[in-house]
This record gives sequence, structure tokens and C-alpha cells, in this order.
Amino acid sequence: MRRILLLLFISSFTCLTYAEVVIGNWEYSNDGWTGITPGQTVGVTRDNYSGVVVQSGFEFTLSLQNVGLMDEFMANDTFSIDFSVAANDGTVTAGYSQISEISLNASGAGWQSFVPPADPWNFYWQEGSVERTMTVTIDYSAYKSQITPDPGYIEIIFSLNTGGGAPPEMYFDNAVLTPEPMTIALLGLGGLLLRRRK
Repeated sequence: MRRILLLLFISSFTCLTYAEVVIGNWEYSNDGWTGITPGQTVGVTRDNYSGVVVQSGFEFTLSLQNVGLMDEFMANDTFSIDFSVAANDGTVTAGYSQISEISLNASGAGWQSFVPPADPWNFYWQEGSVERTMTVTIDYSAYKSQITPDPGYIEIIFSLNTGGGAPPEMYFDNAVLTPEPMTIALLGLGGLLLRRRK
């Protein structure tokens, strides 16, 4: 009986501690982010709406600066967001829509940029392009050790780029913080080992 109670405690602790934290879904507000308009229906992968950023060319457009987010940020290891473009309305024959980098700026740690390993997070446009979505993820676990969190602040900044005739609208949804996948796997393994000892 004690082992069952222990397993239930570990399972509940794991669920509470390692659940993702949604920091932007743009249903009815901008959720503290600048440069984004909520209530769009393109690229919605959770709930009912997404947010749109409208820009031509390269800019630091989408950003969040938050003091109250520090505890959640430090308790997790990865940031991910869904990035979408609408279907081609028949007027676009070429171009690209991209996230060229995501940067973090935090108290004590300063500015650090995260870029994709090869090509930027990118959608190319051609005739007949359908609505498309990708999930972009960065691992900031090593960056956390440089942060002075009390009281602290964290800022997440996107460098966005459109060109070559692509439409200026870029859609975002489901900005979340999550733990490192390996941490979850190890916790799950620990639970299995406890079960085997029964």
C-alpha cells in the first residue's frame, strides 16, 4: 500500500511540476506581447484563435517582456511557438516568410540569440501554397545559469523577415515553456523502476 501511495505521489508531483506553461495563445488579448494582434483564425493549433504580425522586410517585431514570468521561465528548459502562414490567395508567386532568430534578454545574463541550425525557420511561397504551420523550439537550459532571477526580468524577442513578394502577415499560436524532454524521461524511468520492485 505504501508503494502505491508513493507512486501516486510521484506521478502527481511530476504532472504538477512538469506541465507546460502557456505564455501566449492570443485568444482575446495580446497576452503581454507587443507587435501582435489577437483573434485570428489562421494556423490555429489549440483553442480558437491565433495572433498575427503584419510586417514587410526585416524587423524585431514580436516580443514579450515580463517580470512575473521569471519563476515559470526558470522552472522550464525550452520555449516553443507555432508559426503559420495562410494559404496563397492566388496573387503570390514567390517570396519567403521567416523567423530569422529568437533572442532572449534577461537580468544578469544579457542578450543571447538562438538561430536554426541551417536554414532559417522559413516558408517559401509559390502558386497554390496551402496554409502551413511549423513548431519552432529553442532550448535555453544553459542560458538559465547566467540569470539573476530576483526580482529579475525576461524578454523574448523575435527577428521576423518577409520578402520576395510574400504577404506581410505571419501568424503565431501556442507560445509555451516546457521542461527538458530528458528530465521527463528520467522521471518516468524512475517510476517504472519503482513499479518493478513490487
